[in-house]
Amino acid sequence: MKKVQIKFLGSGDAFGSGGRFQTCILIESDDTGFLLDCGASALIAMKQFGVSLLDIDSIFITHLHGDHFGGIPFFILDSQLISRRSEPLMIAGPPGLEERIINAMEINYHGSSKVRQKFKIIFKELPETVPTRLGALKVTPFGAVHGSGAPSYALRVEVSGKTIVYSGDTEWTDSLIKAVDGADLFVKHTTTIKR
Repeated sequence: MKKVQIKFLGSGDAFGSGGRFQTCILIESDDTGFLLDCGASALIAMKQFGVSLLDIDSIFITHLHGDHFGGIPFFILDSQLISRRSEPLMIAGPPGLEERIINAMEINYHGSSKVRQKFKIIFKELPETVPTRLGALKVTPFGAVHGSGAPSYALRVEVSGKTIVYSGDTEWTDSLIKAVDGADLFVKHTTTIKR
């Protein structure tokens, strides 16, 4: 059986409570390396934990809030200018993903979205409940309940004979029952805010 390793690079909330990095989970197998979410502090976490951006083939986003996707502009810039990436990068998630990332790049670094990268960026919108084969992975998004201006997902990822489900932010929804059915691991992102 092939090995699958999970590293929690960030599991914090939008506010960095307790000094924790925002959501970023690295999954590594013999076949591929990928991120589940890439929060605004993800690049810092990757550098602190010695993760090479060149080992990451794809990034999967649960929803379009900055603490879950806001690190992508910095990932792309580092890949271009520092890491010198040449292999393609797949970025997949809910509808509206590409437009939101381009907007975030322009807000952070005007003109950066128009620079031609030395590597291909492939944006893939994932339709809800449709299993999508992406290289060595099969990804199925299930609807989550969390307003972000676009659909929010729990992601079921099958890799190297293992099934990992990651909820992202969500209220309870019966779609989670279907998402986790037969999974090897369920990771539930939960934030409690004391008022």
